Amino acid sequence: MRQINRLLKTRCMLITCMFFMGLMPLTAQYNYFDLPLGKDKSRISFENFDNIIIVTTVINDSIPVRLILDSGVEGVIITDMDVAGFFADRCLRNFRITAPGTIEILEACITSPVKIKFRGLQPAFTNLIMLKEDYFSLESYIGTKVHGLIGIEKFKNLMVTTNYDKNQVTFERPSTYKIPNRAEVIPIIISHGKPYMNSRIELDNGTIMDLWLLIDSGANHPLLIENETIDNYQPQKSVEAIIGKGLAGNMKGRFARAGWLMLGNYRLDNVITSFTDAYLPEGNDRKLDRNGTLGSGALSRFKVTFDYSRERMILKKGSKFRKPFEYNMSGMTVRSKGDMFNVFEVSDIISGSPADIAGILPGDILVGLDDHLTFGMTLGDINQKLSTKEGTKLNLLISRNGTTLSFKIKLKRLI
Repeated sequence: MRQINRLLKTRCMLITCMFFMGLMPLTAQYNYFDLPLGKDKSRISFENFDNIIIVTTVINDSIPVRLILDSGVEGVIITDMDVAGFFADRCLRNFRITAPGTIEILEACITSPVKIKFRGLQPAFTNLIMLKEDYFSLESYIGTKVHGLIGIEKFKNLMVTTNYDKNQVTFERPSTYKIPNRAEVIPIIISHGKPYMNSRIELDNGTIMDLWLLIDSGANHPLLIENETIDNYQPQKSVEAIIGKGLAGNMKGRFARAGWLMLGNYRLDNVITSFTDAYLPEGNDRKLDRNGTLGSGALSRFKVTFDYSRERMILKKGSKFRKPFEYNMSGMTVRSKGDMFNVFEVSDIISGSPADIAGILPGDILVGLDDHLTFGMTLGDINQKLSTKEGTKLNLLISRNGTTLSFKIKLKRLI
């Protein structure tokens, strides 16, 4: 389950966006991106890290930044302290917010408008929300440099099409956009700059229910369900695991498989689904506006177009549409460390998993994998190895307290 855990852990961005619900950025002229006069379409490339989209932009014509393009976020959020330092003197207002589901406090500030430029688009002049600390360590769960997040709502005047097969985002005027053949048009509702949709799911006991979902392209799990909104359902076959990370620490829950999930008329089978624990700390009363979150683990199977102006999402099957939903079968979560993100630490172990049975422990450093040293690998390379195929045997070299140890594991589906 390591892969899905990491997907959710990168979803501190999901938590971040919830923190800022109700906090609207200060308005500014040209607050949203648009195409230049006489141009109907523009296309940019992105880097794909386990279906997390990272785009490069420039702030104030001088500061290049790498941002996660995220439909689950409103505005522009800077998480990197070095970048935040450039704009410390532009803070207009400091604020403190209690994170939903915790009693912890997040501190941030909102800046005066800055200029943000993407190739092929007119620049936008918009406020930044800057965190006072790097609360989430996004980079360690993605495995590359990230400075923050930008909401797709910043492009709300345009059609925004994400092609996961080609790693490209296309921006087009609504007046010239044509719906592709055999595409599915799904109504959505935009609330606080974020898209929501109705869906239907069959649970593993055969129960069919309707769900109200946040569409969150920055969350790379396929589907997360807030279990308290469906009477604390207990899946018939599941594993208890860390499904995310927040201010108060690790978020516990269970991983299971849904029988199917409907997105319009498209049906996805055997979808890996995260069920959150319903526990809330004393002194905090969380109110949820949805049953769960549809993440990029599902969205990446399509070419996805957001049309905020008409409140609709257009889906067309991609090359991964029929690919089975899989996950890390080792049972260990690995995160990257170091300036080059090439030190790989085991952060979590699922009880009874192959990694647990072999004797691997949280805090171990993975230095070798299947006869390859890991310093030349990426976090994505490692996750791919750990999700290869059930029954695959892997040799692992582990550094523990200065001693190098050898382990063998056999990958196994846990659900």
